Amino acid sequence: MAMLVFASRFIFFFIFLRLGFCQNGRIEAVEFDFGSLTLSSLKLLGDAHLKNGTVRLSRDLPVPNSGSGRALYSKPIRFRQSGNLVSFSTFFSFSVHNLNPSSIGGGLAFIISAEDQSVGDAGGYLGLVEATTPAPAIVAIEFDTLMDVQFEDINGNHVGLDLNSLVSAHVADLGAVEVELKSGNLVNAWIDYDGTNLVLNVSVSYSNIRPQIPLLSLDLDLTAFVEEFMFVGFSGSTQGSTEIHSIEWWSFSSAAGSVSVQTMPPPPPSKPNLSAQVSPPPSSAPAASVSAPRKGNRSSCHGRLCKQHRATVAGVATAGVFFLAVFAGLLIWVFSKRLKSVKDTECLTSDIIRTPREFSYKELRPSMRSLLQILGGETELPVVPVSKPSLSYSTSHLLLSLQDSVSDCNAMIPVSNSSSSSNSFKLERV
Repeated sequence: MAMLVFASRFIFFFIFLRLGFCQNGRIEAVEFDFGSLTLSSLKLLGDAHLKNGTVRLSRDLPVPNSGSGRALYSKPIRFRQSGNLVSFSTFFSFSVHNLNPSSIGGGLAFIISAEDQSVGDAGGYLGLVEATTPAPAIVAIEFDTLMDVQFEDINGNHVGLDLNSLVSAHVADLGAVEVELKSGNLVNAWIDYDGTNLVLNVSVSYSNIRPQIPLLSLDLDLTAFVEEFMFVGFSGSTQGSTEIHSIEWWSFSSAAGSVSVQTMPPPPPSKPNLSAQVSPPPSSAPAASVSAPRKGNRSSCHGRLCKQHRATVAGVATAGVFFLAVFAGLLIWVFSKRLKSVKDTECLTSDIIRTPREFSYKELRPSMRSLLQILGGETELPVVPVSKPSLSYSTSHLLLSLQDSVSDCNAMIPVSNSSSSSNSFKLERV
């Protein structure tokens, strides 16, 4: 038992040291999706609300209106530490429905924001910033459904990169990949940022398989646009329209080093359940093909652990194997001890059964008296069973019993003083 306690303490101490070293030396990884989120994990602002298992960024009104909403992950995420940028990867599925097909306008965006208490203006501002106040630290990938000349939009169906401004720094036409935002169909988007090589990739498709060539691929240093901790989520707005912006599925991960483009799973075939606690997604579809080559050599990450963390994995695995070996050895030792104790008990029982029993004089005296009566002819000889009696007598006790029986006979048989008397009884030796 003492060995088991010692082994447990050693393993826990070893794991604590390894994890503590990793947390102090590296940026802690973050990973979540609709399968792990609960209501307390989401912060809904403005017109954002939950309906039919989806996150909606605008109100469901049949008449044209202008409004905005945000849905953010409630905990801040580290994007920079000691001058180093964090890599991240996100995947989401969304749709844009129109209750009145002739009424269009607005759009939605994936955002990285420094604050989580307010929502921006409606219309072309997409809920990102307010028209009358300076833009806060914000990075957004917008999906715009209306061309705004004010913000130099190329058309009403495009993707743009916004850096502290509604005038997109880079823009791509969704018509190039045959995607129409206002079609009402489910649209899938992949956004990957490599904090080591400073490369951003954006892919969009109706299919749940990532396109081989991203729609946007550019060199981007986010150092001037992100703070140490930021909030991630979505923002959307209507612009005198009846558009409904729905987020059907979302997953996000961040870690130090490079991020593999295959870490984000494809969308599940059914909607998540956000009415209480979000249910896990069904089995994922086939893995997506890799995107266009990026600069430099990059190490792939699988989930939260990258190749740089293999030492931690090896240490924890070794400690686990050692613990299992010690525990198995203790189990074998305990069972062997118990088995030996049972065998010793069985041997002792058999020895007790085979040992001759000793009877007291009081128990043997009646039997010897009956024997003398048989010898004297007073009683008939009993029939002896074929089987041998199971009882054995001690020799010393038998001699004592014979002596007592002879004494009893002498007392019972009168002996004459005259040796010539004819009535005298002679005890013949048989």
